[in-house]
Amino acid sequence: MNFSQAAVAQSDLVTIMINKQTYQFDRTIRLSSALSIVADNGQWYWPTAAAFDLTSPKAEHEKEVVLASIRQLLTHFDKTSNTHKALSNLYGQVAQWTVSTRLDMPISYNRSRLFFEDNPMFQPGKYWLRLNGRPNVLHFSGALVKPGAYQHQSDTSVYTASHKVAKLDDADKSIVYVVHPNGEVERKGVAYWNLDFSQLMPGSQVYVPVSSELFSNKINQLNQRVAALAVHRVLPQ
Repeated sequence: MNFSQAAVAQSDLVTIMINKQTYQFDRTIRLSSALSIVADNGQWYWPTAAAFDLTSPKAEHEKEVVLASIRQLLTHFDKTSNTHKALSNLYGQVAQWTVSTRLDMPISYNRSRLFFEDNPMFQPGKYWLRLNGRPNVLHFSGALVKPGAYQHQSDTSVYTASHKVAKLDDADKSIVYVVHPNGEVERKGVAYWNLDFSQLMPGSQVYVPVSSELFSNKINQLNQRVAALAVHRVLPQ
């Protein structure tokens, strides 16, 4: 086999990394078959399991777009203003995020065996299936004094959790964005007039947006993009 033939053969492979172990297949493979390799190897908490496309630059590109947007917005505010401080804080957070393009698919061994629509086929390429045990934290980011992981407690509501973390002066006090472990993003009310007492699953992310009172459209768009980017975060374990 010459070099070009080897390259073609390599491009036809389905490479799936499950946590830190890599597997290669010479044909397309369904999710259930890939998960069967490790399904009984641990106490996996399927709601937080995720699949990433390691060949797609989408997430890294979106991260650069978000950072560029923050840099542009910073030029509109005095360095001593609360908004400038909140945006600078946010820039530092996003710059440190590790992101990878997450695929929009539920990862569950049982569901993939029971329901055809939850058992997609992996085409040739490189993928990462990240499986974890049940987490005991919530991940907070945004206009906060101390972003990071906070202990998750049973029956923790959006309202209760969001009011336990210290916010910056220019934080939006009325809403937060919740990024559920399955990648779904929801906007939730946390003010007295729009309270949301829905429960947060362990492993959820809560993004506290920067107040959009000034330059409302641009900052509002930025908040939405940051929340969407958070879907692709590779969260610390």
